[in-house]
Amino acid sequence: MYNVSFILVMFLYQFSVGCMILLALMPLKEVDIQFYRLASGMSALFTAIGLFLNFYYPFELPQNFGVVRAQQGLWPQITVGLYIAFFAVSFFLYIRMRRKMAGGAKLLVRASAILGGVALIAEGFLYRTQDLYGGLKNFILPLHFLTAAMFLGVFVLAMIFGHWYLVKSMPKRLLARMAEMLIFVLVARILVVLATFWLYSKEVSGGGASIDQLMDLWKGHGLFFWQRMLAGLGIPAVLSYMIWKTAKLGANQSATGLLYVGVVFVIIGEMISKYIFLLSSIPI
Repeated sequence: MYNVSFILVMFLYQFSVGCMILLALMPLKEVDIQFYRLASGMSALFTAIGLFLNFYYPFELPQNFGVVRAQQGLWPQITVGLYIAFFAVSFFLYIRMRRKMAGGAKLLVRASAILGGVALIAEGFLYRTQDLYGGLKNFILPLHFLTAAMFLGVFVLAMIFGHWYLVKSMPKRLLARMAEMLIFVLVARILVVLATFWLYSKEVSGGGASIDQLMDLWKGHGLFFWQRMLAGLGIPAVLSYMIWKTAKLGANQSATGLLYVGVVFVIIGEMISKYIFLLSSIPI
């Protein structure tokens, strides 16, 4: 149960923060205020569920991480405090949007996105394995959490936005803009995964052997690894290009259909990524 809650809590936090980060990049004046209400309410709800699970099922790092509670210092309290602040601002934004009080909404969105981003960075420092202490290795897990959040957020928010456009009147070019953001975030996510492989091979003692074992279909976790690579990154990469092309052509209904498919693969890929991290202590 503890391991399941760890994976689910990480997913809920990253999903919620990713939605708010991408929402901060959208123009409030051109987007229906109800869309902002939906996105902020969804983020607040999922963060609340994550906080509940976090308190109800306290998580201890597995032994293969090589880290004891004493090494974590105040990071657990700091991380939870930041997520509570993120929830508070997101929920306050939702209440204001529900009352159609648009004044200061963009400031609240940005404040929520910054708080969420800082919370993810703190969580990245909290869940570092012994191999990820020191130098550039300190920043690998925070970068993973940030790019995973944005990856989930951009796909889900773009899918909701595309569907929203089918029933509401909004500028077509905004979906094309979100498709461009989607490609940018996808490239960033892939680069962080590749940087992890490089750092483990060059900077971590025995890291190359650990990566080889992770990829091995017969002796390691290869079955999960290749599912994560193909379903979580490969297929979304192909879909991202197709979404961008169809959105540029103004075929928003087709782009939205592709986004529905993309969301499924991204969620599967990111859940498998967290499961592999828990099994092997290697973030991918």
